[in-house]
Amino acid sequence: MSEHPEQSADDWKWPAAFRGSILSALIAKHLSYIGFADRRAYAILTINSFLIPISLSGVGRQDFLPSILVAVITALLSILFAIISLLPKKYIKKDDSFHYLLHFSSIQEYDEDTYVREMAEALSNTNEIGKHVAHDLYRMSTMILGRKFYWLKWSFFTFLSGYSLAISFIVVGLLPGLSIDF
Repeated sequence: MSEHPEQSADDWKWPAAFRGSILSALIAKHLSYIGFADRRAYAILTINSFLIPISLSGVGRQDFLPSILVAVITALLSILFAIISLLPKKYIKKDDSFHYLLHFSSIQEYDEDTYVREMAEALSNTNEIGKHVAHDLYRMSTMILGRKFYWLKWSFFTFLSGYSLAISFIVVGLLPGLSIDF
């Protein structure tokens, strides 16, 4: 008698279901990161859209002019970096040996019938669809998320450093006998 109990005929399906659930969880995690980065970029845009007009309202005060200039210039840079992080990224084809079927920019390269046929072929072969998902995850991480977080980091950095510097200029300008002139 064997030490291992007999396995049912359906047990072979579990590894495939397990792989599918792992890939599904990874895709959901990546999409969550993209949403997180986008929400932060929108927050930076919203905050700066309120702070720029408030900053510009003090232009009449000559002693605050250096602070206002720093605040507005760095806010505009912060907005630019946030917008760059929000722009959709198109996959760049490395070569013709692999056809990317899962990203919207790759799908646009096909006519409908060709895409449906190639997708059906990929779905009918678990190894093939696994490759497509793995390629998509890799490219989502390297081309989309890496780029988003890079520009988002610069947006936050310019926002925080700019307004910190502007507040420092205001404080220095309020101290008796000190002023900053450009």
